Amino acid sequence: MSRRFAGHLGVRGPDAPLLQHMAGSADPLEQIRLMADLGFAGIFDNYLLLRDEADQARIGAELRRLNMDMGSFVHDPLRWDQPAWIDGTALASLDRTIAAAARSGAASVTCITAGSGDPAADRRAMADMLRRAAERLSPEGPMLCVEATHPAFAPGLLIEQVEDALEVVRMANHPKVRLALDLGHGALHGRDPVELIRLAAGLIGNVQIADLPGRVEPGAGSLDWPSIFAALDAAGYGGLLELECEPLEKEEAGERAMVARLAGLGLGRKA
Repeated sequence: MSRRFAGHLGVRGPDAPLLQHMAGSADPLEQIRLMADLGFAGIFDNYLLLRDEADQARIGAELRRLNMDMGSFVHDPLRWDQPAWIDGTALASLDRTIAAAARSGAASVTCITAGSGDPAADRRAMADMLRRAAERLSPEGPMLCVEATHPAFAPGLLIEQVEDALEVVRMANHPKVRLALDLGHGALHGRDPVELIRLAAGLIGNVQIADLPGRVEPGAGSLDWPSIFAALDAAGYGGLLELECEPLEKEEAGERAMVARLAGLGLGRKA
């Protein structure tokens, strides 16, 4: 069956999108058009908030024209490693995030934060701040998704284990607060992605994927993707599979090899 893969417009920075060599450009609209031609269902953009409002609107319009979806972006990406969801300063920039989601059509916002040194109290504070933020969202607004990360990729953050992220989601107790399930981060912790999916079933807001070692494309590493996809199906997840990875091989040849691997996993096929 087909898989709803989403390519990125930049993982480590806004000028290094997933298919920059194949497209011959880092321009987001060129990336979107190429991904549409290849069968991607959507895109995501960690750094959407670093783009100006006109570019956000153009991204949304192009996605709608091509019948593609916009996945996630990071709330306040210049302060991702500060305790903004603990001290409440994340709420000060929430209007910008809500407006960017409306322009682009984004379905979810990734919410990450540093802590203050008391993890249990910080998780309670984060849940309270997320609930307060969610109450400002309209029914059409994006989900606020708590991500568990690994320090090798994102050092110094409060939430590293999926269980802790789920605790925050449950304490927030709001339908707009859900889990950002990054299976690459989970696997870096030595966790079985299938186990994590089963653990989080019913509370998953978005899913990001990468293979190991090296956060490369699915099919280029050691993870069992047929089992992972079967577990996501069983959990009822039908959203985008956001490719938060880089090609195993660099330059255009590596990107083409990545696309071929993804095609073997369902990219571009019809259900």
